[in-house]
Amino acid sequence: MINSLLKACHDDPLTGAHFSTDRMYYKIRSHFWWPRMKIDIQCYVKSCSLCTQFNIDRAKRYGHLHSIPPPEGPFSLVGIDFCGPLPRTPRENQYVLVITDYFTRYITAIALPNCTAETTARALFDDFFCKFGIPSAILSDRGTHFLNTLMENIKNLIGYNHIYSTPYHPQTNGVVERFNATFVAQISKLQNTQ
Repeated sequence: MINSLLKACHDDPLTGAHFSTDRMYYKIRSHFWWPRMKIDIQCYVKSCSLCTQFNIDRAKRYGHLHSIPPPEGPFSLVGIDFCGPLPRTPRENQYVLVITDYFTRYITAIALPNCTAETTARALFDDFFCKFGIPSAILSDRGTHFLNTLMENIKNLIGYNHIYSTPYHPQTNGVVERFNATFVAQISKLQNTQ
C-alpha cells in the first residue's frame, strides 16, 4: 500500500510531477503517517530513474560572497531569457520567453513559435509591458533575439535600461536561469510519462 501511495504522489503528472523528497513529504504527511515515512519517501525519490536522469545537483560551492543590491520595487528590474526549443505544441509554439521580476520573483512565461527579434519584441510589449508597465531595467543574455537594432530602438523609445550579461556567464541572470532549469526538467519528465 505504501508503494502505491508513493507512486501516485510522485510519478503521476497531475498529483506528483516528480518533485523532491521534502515537497512529497509535506504533501503526504497532511493525510498519512507511518514509521520511517521520510526515509521511505527519500528512498523512493532516489530510486526514480527520471529524477536521477533530469535533476541537476544544486549544491552550493564555497566562494567569496558578493552582495547584490535589491531592486527598488516590484517590476523595476526584470530578467528575461528563452527556454527551448521544446517539442512543438498543437498551437505551433516551440519556445518559452521567461520573464522574472527580481523583487517579487513573479514569473511570466510566454509560449512563442520562434525566438526572433520581432516575436520577442511583440511578446514583451503585448504580454508584459501592457500588463505590468515598463521596468527600469531588463537583464538578459547577449542572444540575437535580445541584442539587435529592433530591441535597441524599443529601448530608446520607451526608456528602460537594457543590461546584457557577460558572454558565457549565465549566472549573471541566475534567477531566470534557475527557473529555466526547473522548467525544462519538469517538461522533460512530464513528456516522458505521456
